[in-house]
Amino acid sequence: MRVFRNPSDEQIVEFLKLRGFSLSQLEREVAEIVQRVKEEGDRALGEFLRKFEKCPISVEQLRVSREEIEKAIVPEDFVETVERVVEDIRRYHLLQREESKFFTTEKGSVLGEMVVPLESVGIYVPGGKVPYFSTLLMCAVPAQVAGVERIVVATPPDETGKVSPLILKCCEMLGIEEVYKMGGAHAIAALAYGTESVKPVEKIVGPGGRFVTLAKKIVFGDVGIDSVAGPSEIAIIADDSAPKDYVAADFLSQAEHDEMAMSVLITTSEELFEGFPSLLLSQLNALPTERKATAEKAIENFGLLVFVDRLERAFEISNLIAPEHLEVMVKDPFRYLGMVRNAGSVFLGAYSCEPVGDYGAGPNHVLPTFGTARFSSGLRVSDFTKKVFFTYFSEKEFVEKSERYLKMARWESLEAHAKAIEVRRRKP
Repeated sequence: MRVFRNPSDEQIVEFLKLRGFSLSQLEREVAEIVQRVKEEGDRALGEFLRKFEKCPISVEQLRVSREEIEKAIVPEDFVETVERVVEDIRRYHLLQREESKFFTTEKGSVLGEMVVPLESVGIYVPGGKVPYFSTLLMCAVPAQVAGVERIVVATPPDETGKVSPLILKCCEMLGIEEVYKMGGAHAIAALAYGTESVKPVEKIVGPGGRFVTLAKKIVFGDVGIDSVAGPSEIAIIADDSAPKDYVAADFLSQAEHDEMAMSVLITTSEELFEGFPSLLLSQLNALPTERKATAEKAIENFGLLVFVDRLERAFEISNLIAPEHLEVMVKDPFRYLGMVRNAGSVFLGAYSCEPVGDYGAGPNHVLPTFGTARFSSGLRVSDFTKKVFFTYFSEKEFVEKSERYLKMARWESLEAHAKAIEVRRRKP
């Protein structure tokens, strides 16, 4: 973990550069996988299913059967718990739903836009180290709120060739019947271009590893994507009022995700700053072996502890980082909310820990990473719709305004444009 006292912007930027990783070395391999699935369909997909999945499966085994979904066995209180979480997620995303709009001019023209849901969406649900059924909920619920009719799930099978029952039960609860046992770049390619066994979708959402990330980048333009996401990250701004054990626990909550995850603490508390390393080590040692190893590596590589003299400077540094998750654990956190410019999702107060956001408080947990919160937002209902503009120009409006459009067309040397206007101006 790197430790700074009152660092400059340049020092923070240099630290962030260390976290950058290049996908170029994988690009050729991923591009070949995508291209082969695009051109060869099931033949190439079958080859990659046998080569890359934990349990080699055939194309015939690709789609999860209705029987597999219905027989998914989950903990006793799983359904009730998820139902309540879905209710909270849905309630929040209903606030984001947009309506079609139009207005009529004084001369009888009608102008506006229609909000049209996408016809189909593919959700990639990571299933490597852990089954991220919460990501399925976060992607599917806003898609349903938007009105998407066909929702497809792709998730890699485990060592026995099965999909996590937790994921399958969530699919059943949400009414999603089209589920495929596939992960990696070949899954993204199949969703984007279709094969004999997989009908293509219009947009692909959901996080994944490097192969998935790069494949999404490659297919973008042929289909829509939510973002090119990287490993998870958190920044915590804390003052003397912050419970120290809360801060350490939240720091670790992101570090356990991935060895590339980034955890940052920015504090004005000398006591917290000085005692944090030993407190962190104590909580780290209490984690299960696998989670401890992952968190330990992430902190070693991308952990950052920063002391600043004033909270205003803490927010300046946070805005420079543009973290995926930002926790504000200070007295009167709402006082400082207006200082946040760059963050995927903000958590205010001691009880608004980031896992609350992960598991269903309401706001989506599919968020911009690697500084992209400077210009992008988390997944929302509008990501599953498109806006179709419409114009009805009345004759009266045309007569009044067409001359200006005629001039503009000729100034741009577009004579056919000009004539399309002119022919209407000559109407008897």
